Amino acid sequence: MVKLKLTIGWLAAVLLLPPAAAHSQSAAVIVERAANAMGGMTALRALRNEMVDSEGKQFDSSSTPQPLGPTRQISTFRYSLTRDLSQPRLRLEWDGRNSARNENIRFVETIDGNLGMLRDGDGKDGKTTHLHPGRMATRLREEKRAPAKLLLTATAAQKTLRRLADTEIAGQRQQVISFIDGSDEFHLYVDAKTHLPTQVDILEDDPLEGDSSYVLRYGDWRKVGQVLLPFSLRLELNGKPLQEEQIKSIQHNVTFVADPFAIPASVRGETTEAKAIPSQWIPRRVAGNVSYLDFGRPPSIQWQRLADGVHKIQGVGHATIVIEMRDHLVAVEGPLYDQRMAPVVQAIKDKFPNKPIRYAIPTHHHLDHAGGIRALMATGATLVVPFSAKEFYTKVAKAPHTRQPDSLEKNRAGVVIEAFGGGPRILTDGQRRIEVYPLPTSHAEDSLVVYLPAEKIVIEADHISPRNGQVRGAPLVREFVAALDKLNLDVSTIVGIHGDSASMQAARAAAQAAK
Repeated sequence: MVKLKLTIGWLAAVLLLPPAAAHSQSAAVIVERAANAMGGMTALRALRNEMVDSEGKQFDSSSTPQPLGPTRQISTFRYSLTRDLSQPRLRLEWDGRNSARNENIRFVETIDGNLGMLRDGDGKDGKTTHLHPGRMATRLREEKRAPAKLLLTATAAQKTLRRLADTEIAGQRQQVISFIDGSDEFHLYVDAKTHLPTQVDILEDDPLEGDSSYVLRYGDWRKVGQVLLPFSLRLELNGKPLQEEQIKSIQHNVTFVADPFAIPASVRGETTEAKAIPSQWIPRRVAGNVSYLDFGRPPSIQWQRLADGVHKIQGVGHATIVIEMRDHLVAVEGPLYDQRMAPVVQAIKDKFPNKPIRYAIPTHHHLDHAGGIRALMATGATLVVPFSAKEFYTKVAKAPHTRQPDSLEKNRAGVVIEAFGGGPRILTDGQRRIEVYPLPTSHAEDSLVVYLPAEKIVIEADHISPRNGQVRGAPLVREFVAALDKLNLDVSTIVGIHGDSASMQAARAAAQAAK
């Protein structure tokens, strides 16, 4: 498998194309030959709708136990998809099982033009709401890569069609063309022998990995009526799998008794502040059965006093803790993405104009907890991390973000990463003392806790996550409490990056209940 270099590689692909080759076979000719290989443009245009039944599995590379650890499978799924091939209308019925969280993931997405509806859960018990605009925009962008629509999309974008340099994938020569649709540039790879599409690549932005190759690969081509279509689909981000599926059946030009794309007036009337920003981040969150609803929304910044000089900046689901020192600040956690953390950093600067952020401490490397860390890096703050995470954060600091420039891309400050281990890292100004302890768990090997001995507070993420002062019993709670006890700290309160705060006594009770 060839991992394509991004940005510079894309430019090089254009510059290295010999002038004679560029004119000998135009991008339009390559599209036409690909259409002929699939059954002809006339046959593709004759397809009015499509029903697909498929099954597969999903993978995760952003919340693995080890920083830079191997990708892991997190779920299995089946789905039925009905799409209108002439306009943006679809209905996706999803039935999945997230093995990592031991939870079912069931939903129905319905899109009718510029309106979308989501029903979460099973049948009549499911909650029906307006489909998040970012989720809808992401789904509609993927529709452009649907095999039955792909070449029609490329043809419609003929003014931007251009041929790039040929390349090889798995030893097979590929003809490469590009076209622009909306804000995205699609790179279509066509097998030089079979003339069938092999993959479509989009340059995406990832909070941690920066400019990223977001690829959909096609395989296992079979005849469906008059057209040839792939029955194997594989989504990858920077060469790592996100989703693999094997299509079970495809039907075309189905007559419907009832409109499958109908959206009730009650949902049509709902409004939202979220912007319609397509992003691979959203389906990855859906696959993990975790929230994405704050994406594309104005960031919620709520200051909460935890103790003298200790503040919590609460958002929709994640928080940043700010600890005042005599002449500087310490920030714990840079969650989500730059669009969240950049306003948080500005709020900190506005509140403490004479105190720079000198240290930034991420609790662990998972995407939703470290995705905004570059906004803290851009302030010049020293990053304090366990030895096991130093290479990970070094890569994060160096990642180019030209597709969607973030705080660090705009202000290429020198990034200092201080790794520690074998004991706590002590931060003090002579008055306040902060102790940072590595606390590896099965959830994350680079997990750490921040302890404030004077306040008897421990700051943690993902293990306790108290709600209204309560802690739910779970194996991870039991593991965390046992590990924390080994540190022999005098703890009264546990502050969660998720949720609020709970007493150590409540955490112990939950650990006992989990047995």
